[in-house]
Amino acid sequence: MEEMCKKFLSELQAASGGPTLEEVKSRHIPHGRLVGCSYHASSCGMMYNSDTLLYITVSLRNGQQQIAYTEKQAFQPTIRTEYIPNQDVLAALNELVERENLAAWSVLEYHDPFKCTDYSSSASIDLRFDDSSLGGSKSALAVIKVSAACQHGGGDVIQQFRNILETAVQDAKVLSSTKFETANAALGMMGMMAMPPQSAEVPETVLPDGAWKCPNCGFDSNTGKFCVECGTKRVPPLQPDP
Repeated sequence: MEEMCKKFLSELQAASGGPTLEEVKSRHIPHGRLVGCSYHASSCGMMYNSDTLLYITVSLRNGQQQIAYTEKQAFQPTIRTEYIPNQDVLAALNELVERENLAAWSVLEYHDPFKCTDYSSSASIDLRFDDSSLGGSKSALAVIKVSAACQHGGGDVIQQFRNILETAVQDAKVLSSTKFETANAALGMMGMMAMPPQSAEVPETVLPDGAWKCPNCGFDSNTGKFCVECGTKRVPPLQPDP
């Protein structure tokens, strides 16, 4: 059975095309220090409110590391909790990133041999580097497809990355926790038949002056040029015609 699994995995890797994990690891892509990252996983099926979500981000705010942990289980509300970690999470992650040359993994592609049209899932790791010392951007982004990394034999490294994030949350200081309730959760009907979901945020959040909402991840407390959660650049509002 083990040999069969290995053969099947090797066939999947060959079918995915592109470079192998060993070839990718040998590539040197210079980057500055790691200044932020995220682990994102989600799934969506036909049952109403059966979607799941896990979104963990580490970012620097005023020079201090913060973790935002958003989770939703099937048929449950979404809960977002913000923490201040008691350890240098970015340093621990950066050690793993450099050892495994994770930034280069962004070229790995996934081949899906079992396509499903009524269910979808995705997972990714975003790495954000300050490449200004190398003449690049202060927020250079590398995105790794978790499915591709696992298909090419890098699943253990992905699990190590997530474990660092999960461990950091266990003894971190809680800053805030917000629950998003979804209406009609008890219906359990097909998504096409259920009423549109309605969300209510408790408690009400007081936003800073000039805050803007990110069109990519929805974080609504941004005050700079880039979203502190996902790094998306702010799009200035359209000016009215004279």
